[in-house]
Amino acid sequence: MSILIAEDNEAQRHYLSELLAGEFPAHAPIIEAMDGEAAVSLALEHRPILSILDIQMPKFSGVKAARAIWREFPEARIIFWTQFPHEIYINEIRKIVKLADPPPTYGFIHKNNPEARFLRFVAAVLEDGADMIDPAFKDSFQRPLLTEFEAEALRYLALGLSNWAIARKCSLSLRGVESRLATLYEKLLPQSSAGTDMEAYDKLAYNTRTRAFFEALRRGLINSDELEKAEAELSDWLTRDSGRFRQSPK
Repeated sequence: MSILIAEDNEAQRHYLSELLAGEFPAHAPIIEAMDGEAAVSLALEHRPILSILDIQMPKFSGVKAARAIWREFPEARIIFWTQFPHEIYINEIRKIVKLADPPPTYGFIHKNNPEARFLRFVAAVLEDGADMIDPAFKDSFQRPLLTEFEAEALRYLALGLSNWAIARKCSLSLRGVESRLATLYEKLLPQSSAGTDMEAYDKLAYNTRTRAFFEALRRGLINSDELEKAEAELSDWLTRDSGRFRQSPK
């Protein structure tokens, strides 16, 4: 059975293709895809034993491509090979794997790993069917920083929703939202000046919501792709909710 490589960078795609064809000749010829949409199409057509997916690709991200592939081809073994190991992607992979039945075989590795380590990684997933996580990211896979509500609320903060709107969207009380957001801020801003001489100044100098959004961007907990998706979903909800609000007794 063949190996599929999905990578929009042509030089990296050809490098991987030649490397894997030389190291795993039984699985040649290597199938190549230049974007996530092509990766899904080729994976479902050829049923490769292993797919190596870049995470940030045109049309479909590697994570979205994996979800589509596993939906139709659950036996597929997938390695996420990325330069951008953002926690938002790790959280999505965790959710996909957790919900899949049967559990899929997968790996996650940073592109900056030495060639020899990458090949050992591929062999473990390809030949042994072992799940392999780059040691640098094992903690993120085992203990996600944010709860599902906190990740959702972070997107709403970035899109400008008020606490009142978040409460309506999540079916919570206003106090419940405020409590959960306080926990989110503590996680994102652990070096808070609370209890120090700088506390009064920082409360005047910083907007906590905006600061939390900046920190989430810096740490890869949120990105433009996810925000665009959330904006489309939120727009539909706002249309429905504004209608309910106008019709409710004042």
